[in-house]
Amino acid sequence: MQRLKKSIDFKKVYNNKKSIANRHLVFYTLKTENESRIGFSISKKVGNAVIRNKIKRRLREISRLNAYQIKDGYDIICIVRVYAKDIDYNTLNNSFLHLVKKAGLFLGDDYKNGKDNDGNS
Repeated sequence: MQRLKKSIDFKKVYNNKKSIANRHLVFYTLKTENESRIGFSISKKVGNAVIRNKIKRRLREISRLNAYQIKDGYDIICIVRVYAKDIDYNTLNNSFLHLVKKAGLFLGDDYKNGKDNDGNS
């Protein structure tokens, strides 16, 4: 999964205003025609630079390991909430996967319903 890096790409996703949240993370999503991309945003309220970078590294690894489970054609922004600074890797992973499923980006949902990636039966 590629990463969102440019400010203009972040603005496009934010302007879509489609968001899903749980206690630790918030996802903003935008349907696109390309391969799925993900960007991360962490406020200084979460902690100092060491803590923010540790969370970002964990989220990059989580998204890399689970990229095969996420549908193509979406830009995703993952915003970290303050509550995420004290959680371990497994809890962060579960929180991330929870939002992927809640946002309808999980490939397993289509397979359970007898559909392929394009939504065809």
